Amino acid sequence: MSTAEIKSSIDRMSEEERFFAAAYLCHLSQSRDPVYQALLAERLNRMDAGKKVTREQLLRVQQALESEGL
Repeated sequence: MSTAEIKSSIDRMSEEERFFAAAYLCHLSQSRDPVYQALLAERLNRMDAGKKVTREQLLRVQQALESEGL
């Protein structure tokens, strides 16, 4: 498929389809980025070491955001 065909295909997509296409392209980019992969590995290691966010902490953040209208 040529670049022109890809552009034409994207032009025909609904907004929702474009959203998923953009998310997929971002995923592909990140999955091949060694810096991003190292960041993910570091985050997973911290989580494995017990440095996680509790459900209660998340609920407090959610309530604070909702109270601000976000």
